[in-house]
Amino acid sequence: MLPTSLNSLATFEVAARHKSYSLAAAELHITHSAISQQMRLLEESLGVALFERKGRQMQLTAEGVQLLKQIQPALRQITRALAQVKTEKRVPAIRVATLQSFATFWLLPRLGKFQAAYPDLAIHIQAAIGLVNLDKTKTDIAIRFGLGKWDDYNAEKLLEDQLYPVCSPDFNAGKFPDYPSQLGNYRILSVENGREWQNWSQLAGVDISLFKHETHHSDSNLMLTAAKAGQGIAVARHSLVAGEIAAGNLVRLFDLIAASDYNYYLVTPKDLKKNQALQAFEAWLKKEAIEFGKTSPE
Repeated sequence: MLPTSLNSLATFEVAARHKSYSLAAAELHITHSAISQQMRLLEESLGVALFERKGRQMQLTAEGVQLLKQIQPALRQITRALAQVKTEKRVPAIRVATLQSFATFWLLPRLGKFQAAYPDLAIHIQAAIGLVNLDKTKTDIAIRFGLGKWDDYNAEKLLEDQLYPVCSPDFNAGKFPDYPSQLGNYRILSVENGREWQNWSQLAGVDISLFKHETHHSDSNLMLTAAKAGQGIAVARHSLVAGEIAAGNLVRLFDLIAASDYNYYLVTPKDLKKNQALQAFEAWLKKEAIEFGKTSPE
């Protein structure tokens, strides 16, 4: 049990900030005597003096300074939490978790269309490299990259993907390898524990263990940023680079296209009751995925 009320602490913060009961009363829209009584009761409950008068001015005691320093961050956090609860109650929201690379290169460039169709629906996007626990984070839906098998979740395939090498049009002054067998002479960009080079090299007949110049990245977002900066050649997923190729930021090398063994899935907690907002978002994602599938590389 707290020794005093939260209201009296909030009143103390205002009085201490102004160093004036009169100014505090004006801000809180209560009387001067109400402020004085609350502060007297607060000091009695704590057993210390919080204010002292020096001439006509009111000053904080050492205990008052210490109390103000401790409670201000907590009061600000409580204020933000209450405002967030009010906003979430007023505005319907969907919480989405996905890979940072997918959010950056596929989802965010398209999201404006959904927001235009549903302007009153808030979207909260959580981008992370690892898998997000939907239950603990109160996430409504995730877009995950894998084989579609996650315990305790329902998974529905959203998008199949294809793999091929890409690089910046400025890489190596525009002098690219003519054949996959020449890749060992160039700087190779890859994702740590990624499967893209492995999948594509099997089709191309390239022994990736012979690559001498490699740069490894923790995720595809970093790898593709390096590729766009002209730092090497990467095997990338079509879903992530189609827009970059169309914009002229990347170019595709060779005609060999490998199917990805991993694909994107819509993942939701089992027994989740999907409201109208979530159903609308799912339907929009599926429609966008179908449209994007028509752009598969040839």
